Amino acid sequence: MGVLIAWIKRHGEEDGYLCLDDCLIEKAFAKKLPWAGWTYSFAKKRKVYGLHIVVLLWCTSDGRWRIPVAFRLWRPKRSCAPHTYRTKLRLAEVMIKEVIGSGLKARYIVFDTHYTAGWFTKMVRRLGLVWVGTLPPRTSVVWRGQRRSVAELARRVPLKWHKRLGMRATAVVVYAPKYGSLRLVVTRNRHGNHEYIVTNDPGGDLTTVVLRKMRRWSIETLFRDSKQFAGLEACQCRVDQAMVRHVGLVLLTCVVMQMMRRFMGESVGSVKERWQLEVMRDGESSPPLLKACPLHLRATA
Repeated sequence: MGVLIAWIKRHGEEDGYLCLDDCLIEKAFAKKLPWAGWTYSFAKKRKVYGLHIVVLLWCTSDGRWRIPVAFRLWRPKRSCAPHTYRTKLRLAEVMIKEVIGSGLKARYIVFDTHYTAGWFTKMVRRLGLVWVGTLPPRTSVVWRGQRRSVAELARRVPLKWHKRLGMRATAVVVYAPKYGSLRLVVTRNRHGNHEYIVTNDPGGDLTTVVLRKMRRWSIETLFRDSKQFAGLEACQCRVDQAMVRHVGLVLLTCVVMQMMRRFMGESVGSVKERWQLEVMRDGESSPPLLKACPLHLRATA
């Protein structure tokens, strides 16, 4: 991870932002694995047995680079001493302080509802970062001298259609006892569901705040690519050092495959397929085309 941070700073990438999230790896039969435990899967809407990896990702605004700069494996309470247990928020706190302390520049950091905790956002603000997250519906806020939940506030404020975003939204400045003064953006999608996006940037434009929140999807695509093309779920070891090294090498592999792209829009899967074909050919040229091959198929034969 230190090598990747140094690579970012050496290439002079300034227009970047941070994404924070955790990835769930199912290990249904790994009962002796100290990292695994019962946890809730939002994708499957039920509890599964697996392990969590908290990842801090650095991305460029144009979507060219998705570089993991820190990660931690979360250990359940049953497999560690009480004084050594750390929640995912505490692990994220250590990662952010390490990355910012290394001198890496970021315009803002974006995360989901789980990491939008009061003490955590205040810590991020003290580090000089602009953060963007989402609030739970029951969070109490004060608006125009009245205290109510954000869900109730969303039903009272009028929403306007924004063509660029393709949704109805509005922005207000509220005070939350746990967070302080916030810029709250209430959005409603085509299904009628509300989302409560908040940021500590009081002068943030509505469109800018929503687009920043949408860019959190970059870390989800990294998790998908690391599972499908880099073997994130393939490790079967029980030793702590081996598990940590496996995760680190998988994340490094994802970065290397991004560097091997021929153009910016090429997917990681295409890169892996191209290099698998190169390895199988082993430097040999393709055989000549068959005479029975039709003319319109010879270009792709």
